[in-house]
Amino acid sequence: MNAVLAAAPARAAPASRHRFVDQPGGLRRIHRDEIDALIWRRRLEPALAAQAQALCDTGNGLLVDACCSPDRMRSRLLATAGQAPFRIHRIAHDVERLARHFAALAGTASVRAQLEILDHQPCPLFHVDNNVLRMVCSYTGPGTEYVDERHLRRDRLRRNDNEGVLGGQPPLVTGTGQVILMKGERNPSARGHGAVHRSPPLAPGQRRLLLRLDCP
Repeated sequence: MNAVLAAAPARAAPASRHRFVDQPGGLRRIHRDEIDALIWRRRLEPALAAQAQALCDTGNGLLVDACCSPDRMRSRLLATAGQAPFRIHRIAHDVERLARHFAALAGTASVRAQLEILDHQPCPLFHVDNNVLRMVCSYTGPGTEYVDERHLRRDRLRRNDNEGVLGGQPPLVTGTGQVILMKGERNPSARGHGAVHRSPPLAPGQRRLLLRLDCP
């Protein structure tokens, strides 16, 4: 009598590891083990969006690279951005606001803020940051591209293989003004599942006003 072989149990499909929130309080969910990225679906106020576009039109390059407590962030930006305060006061206020949220989430007294006008794609390959936590906001232009864990091929990272990393699916893209909060390689709750992302490609003549917030 032939033995009946039991069927191997089906492997569960990977679950998505990004979530969307509509209020900044929802960013606290980043500490959950099953989440590696949170997208705050906010809209920029028209006056802030207009100020960001005007600043973006001034040129290219790093405007600010400041490391300080969030309550000093606004004054640092106003002092070092090379712009008249009335031209960037709304941006400085928003950067300080985001720095406060980031510091609380990261449990740090100081935050490093980099505000930059980009006319190129600095990180064309999908990757995981070698840090604990990062917050990114594109005030103008396209937002950060990131990969849904359900299709992600982590074994194709570091192989110059964006198509392989994407697993046959297009990347997800944050909207202009939206905030993405991402776990990096050194986040203790990431456990090899840090957020996979890259800078978006830019069309000729297109610019991004990009904010990055990191632990110092």
